[in-house]
Amino acid sequence: MTDLILPSHANYLNFRHRLPDKRLAPWVQCLWSMGGSGDVTEPRTEKFYPDAGASLSIKLDSSHPIITLCFNRRTLIETLDAYTPCLGIRFKAAGVHCLLGLLPEAFADKPQRLDNELETPALQGLMPVVEHLYHLDAQQGLRLLETWLLHQLKSQPLVNSRTPTIVQAIGKLQLPPQQLGATLGVTRRTLERKLKREVGVSPGQLVAYARLDRARHRLLETALPLAEIALQCGYYVSVHSATFCHPAKIRPKVTSQFPTRGYRHEKAPHTRPVAGFGQSAA
Repeated sequence: MTDLILPSHANYLNFRHRLPDKRLAPWVQCLWSMGGSGDVTEPRTEKFYPDAGASLSIKLDSSHPIITLCFNRRTLIETLDAYTPCLGIRFKAAGVHCLLGLLPEAFADKPQRLDNELETPALQGLMPVVEHLYHLDAQQGLRLLETWLLHQLKSQPLVNSRTPTIVQAIGKLQLPPQQLGATLGVTRRTLERKLKREVGVSPGQLVAYARLDRARHRLLETALPLAEIALQCGYYVSVHSATFCHPAKIRPKVTSQFPTRGYRHEKAPHTRPVAGFGQSAA
């Protein structure tokens, strides 16, 4: 549910990423860098798909760093350039809450600057790290950010939350959320409230993201007919196509016609184009 699918022009953006230390794996998908090529060229527009994760971005502007956090519940469209260096952390679902003590919903659907939040105990050590990034190359900078995250891991009591395990179980599409709640000894409503607070989305939205991600990977990796991929991922042929097309911003005539099945409470995320930094295509 959190595998990277790189844009076709990743090399142009000078995009690089590295997997986190295994101790961070439950909460962090990857650390990434882009830009800094020194070339002033035409910016590119890229699409970023929702997966219940969030991105902490550090743009190393010549005058001062710009630190933003974005939790994209919708497919976002952003204009990227290859000139200004930018480093960041892509968090898995609940990673922002567990490692930084922040509620994802407060940063939903557009990048928001972390000005006031930098004074909180959880983020007080970030600014010295960011200032040091100006003196490092991209790989050194990513290692420094990883070291900071490992410090967060030791100091944040929220890392003991069961939420990442719950999200992973939902993402495997093996049990409906209500049955998963029963196996955990909680009601469906309790599970929904917990996920809404710590992840920022409902169980049904997590299911929709997982299906969309699975379908996108199979479209890229197999030559199977579209209708067969749809059926394998929990969609079925119908005159409606919102659940599959809306999160991905794909026109119905390109995707055929298949909404999801099985989760009555599931709703497709809204997809009005907004600026932001997302994950799957980054």
